[in-house]
Amino acid sequence: MQLDQEQIRKLGQKQIVTVLKEELPSSISLFAYNISKTDMSVYSLLCQTEYRGQNKWMTLRIADHPLWLKNAQQVSLDIGSPADLIHLPQEIQKKLHGSEKSESWYQMSQSELAILHMLDECQQKGLVWAVRLPEEIFAAFKKKSLNLQTDFMEAELFLTNRNNVNTLLLPFDAFHFQAQLARLYGRNLLFSQFSRHHLLKLLPTNQWIQPILKEEQVDFDWQRLIMHNYGKDFYQRYQKALLA
Repeated sequence: MQLDQEQIRKLGQKQIVTVLKEELPSSISLFAYNISKTDMSVYSLLCQTEYRGQNKWMTLRIADHPLWLKNAQQVSLDIGSPADLIHLPQEIQKKLHGSEKSESWYQMSQSELAILHMLDECQQKGLVWAVRLPEEIFAAFKKKSLNLQTDFMEAELFLTNRNNVNTLLLPFDAFHFQAQLARLYGRNLLFSQFSRHHLLKLLPTNQWIQPILKEEQVDFDWQRLIMHNYGKDFYQRYQKALLA
């Protein structure tokens, strides 16, 4: 019986997750993962807990094609196309063993956790953040790199309706907030969706965000922190959009 491409993809992704679980060092756990529905990509959120109880996170991408994002805070493992799963255990060992102190690990600051809460609130109201890409990057549809430090930061930022951008397209000029979105996007805490008007929608990766918020359980007034970090005008315009 000949397998179709979708069956091959699903079997390959299942094997990737199985191998990853088997090859992880004892100090590192597979906290969450999500898989692509169009290619052999598997994104994994790894966690290690320090002796003081602080969590450190790593985004590991295993895929059959190069990452289109530049300056993304994640570890990327290209297994080739067709995917070479035979040597995957060795490749994972090379990437992860002895990596406990690597700069690829990150901790979630209160400011970042506040944005995660904000993103969750947005999606409950059917809203998402989006950036307007340059024509050449948008038209290439991931065949041309998106630099998170330059291209992303130079793009216009909007708050928009997740399902219909024509009903709401509210521009925001908020450099520091946009820089935080770029960082979270580069960690796969946001995933992207191409839309009309050259927009790249940034949708929350719920399989990761909800468990992180539960795991961190930091008790603070995240709305007040958002207003403190990005200004009263920013917060009031955001709140007005939520209530519209």
